[in-house]
Amino acid sequence: MEQYFSKWLSAIFAATVLAIPSPVVMSAQPSSGKAIYTRDCAFCHGPNGLADTPVGRILKPRPRRFADPVEMARMTDDQIYRAIKEGKPGTAMASWDKVLNEAQIGNVMDYIHQLAGTGQPVDTQQLSLEVGHRIYDKECAFCHGLTGQADTDAAKVLRPRPRKFADPIEMARVDDGRLYAAIKLGVPGTAMASWGSLMTPVEIIDVMRYVRSLQEPLPGVVTADQLDITVGGNIYQHYCVTCHGARGDANTPLGQVLAPHPRNFTNRKAMAKLSDRQMTAAIMQGKPGTAMASWAGILNPQDIRRVIRYIRARFAPKR
Repeated sequence: MEQYFSKWLSAIFAATVLAIPSPVVMSAQPSSGKAIYTRDCAFCHGPNGLADTPVGRILKPRPRRFADPVEMARMTDDQIYRAIKEGKPGTAMASWDKVLNEAQIGNVMDYIHQLAGTGQPVDTQQLSLEVGHRIYDKECAFCHGLTGQADTDAAKVLRPRPRKFADPIEMARVDDGRLYAAIKLGVPGTAMASWGSLMTPVEIIDVMRYVRSLQEPLPGVVTADQLDITVGGNIYQHYCVTCHGARGDANTPLGQVLAPHPRNFTNRKAMAKLSDRQMTAAIMQGKPGTAMASWAGILNPQDIRRVIRYIRARFAPKR
């Protein structure tokens, strides 16, 4: 069986080599994009641009499907031109620079655009979602999971754990600005690397749109007010508990040695005099002369509003 497979591959290779014209006979080459495509490209990409040829099915990565509107949605003329002229390292796409002149490359590109226009039209929003879906499955699902649950083998060993896009409570803090920055720039101190050099801004937005589609609805029993308090509690546990304590009384090893002591949130009388505006200013700007630093670059206004809601509800509820 192995011998027959090797012979078959050899035959394919020989056919491919024979199909590539010699630069010596360039004057005899066809000039129309369709003719050049049929002779030089259809072997892998298919006569209809669907890459469904015997060779196209076994190549890894698979040849580009020119008739697929989703796959071609983000392909620029420059990318198509460079792929033909320079080839694609790590794929079966070789350079055609020595075979095709500039005019012929342009004609092939024109024909590829014709093939791209033969697919079923897709709504703009739906197209963006589908592009994001394909990028996500290829680049993001390994850590974040196909359904956004971050339940993959990789996710189980990573610290901190990859974000669970399906969790509405976890995603409540992730506004579009944070999500875009995380994809483009990465997240320091985590396994989330920068994708800014691999994805265009439009592709990042495509992925964001798909990530949003993975988010599950809030449980019916959770109100918007309860969501604020829950998210605020998560922020408090992450950033505030070391000094102010799990009970909000600042009775922690660090809180006891700080001078002045961190604020005791369980002191109802003192908390009643402290307005939300004053608390917001203290969190945003810090408190000079104390260990309370500014959190403006880490917590946004929504975060601060929610952590204040949590502190009020958990440690100093109104009677």
